[in-house]
Amino acid sequence: MTGVISRRISLMALLLAASVMLPTTSASAGVVVSDLSGRTNTPGGTLNLRSCASTTCSVLKRIPHGTVLSMTATSGDWFKTSYGAATGWVHSRYTVLRGTPATSIARGNTSRRMVSYTFDAGSDLGYAGKILDFLKSNNVKASFGMTGKWADANPTYVQRMGTEGHHIINHTWSHESFTGNSTGKAALSPARRTEELVRTNNRLAALTGRSTKPYFRPPYGDYNSGLLRDIGANRYYKNVMWSVDSLGWKGLTATDICSRVVNALDGATYGGNGYILLFHVGSQSQDANALPCITTRLKARGFAFGTVPQVIAP
Repeated sequence: MTGVISRRISLMALLLAASVMLPTTSASAGVVVSDLSGRTNTPGGTLNLRSCASTTCSVLKRIPHGTVLSMTATSGDWFKTSYGAATGWVHSRYTVLRGTPATSIARGNTSRRMVSYTFDAGSDLGYAGKILDFLKSNNVKASFGMTGKWADANPTYVQRMGTEGHHIINHTWSHESFTGNSTGKAALSPARRTEELVRTNNRLAALTGRSTKPYFRPPYGDYNSGLLRDIGANRYYKNVMWSVDSLGWKGLTATDICSRVVNALDGATYGGNGYILLFHVGSQSQDANALPCITTRLKARGFAFGTVPQVIAP
């Protein structure tokens, strides 16, 4: 019995020693990225290239200010990159992503009597089925601002959107404000912004067979020059805003939503041609129940309906 106990104690000691030797990480696994580059931003100093995505990891190299790096992955606030024959991680807040900044779009072509219905999906399933049924029965194609989390929870609806010819816009993975303007939180770092974009696109492309690039819709409508720079660096060149917000998410009735949207178009320059209309699929909003009224009244005014790419086309 004593020998058995001794062997058990020895085995436990070996397991404990092995667990202590296992590497640990302080950030999420992140995602692989491609065709992304940035310039180090450490005026008067250098940026540490570390062996892992943590300030506790050893320094492999010190990278001079202004060095252009190719990023190959994200992990939390960190980018994976190579410099001087060494591969490691740099903190993304000390990098500036390179590329053509995105352009914000709040209205399409005013020469055509056309509007775009856009529906943001980032909370619950809500009225998604009812909205899709209505759009199909009325032969209306729309754009959906889709979060990765919503798509993960409702894959069959995303597949239906793709199959029925609707357009899907990258609306981030978790609906975090990239700038923090509406949430009072710190702005997301370039690496976290990149991860939100790439994870969402990967999931949506797997479900629909199509990339969401170059269309992005910012959560809460929050954007600034830094956001336009970072999404543009990730090949999202069109920051899709809106001409009219239905305000259904604020609790308006279906009747009030219809009046608000139609009256906004009636009083607009060029009669509301090219307007991008913002709705939501969630159960908090009565947008779905306002669609019949809005569509009937807009058709009576000679409007056609299209996706964002169709409405903004020259």
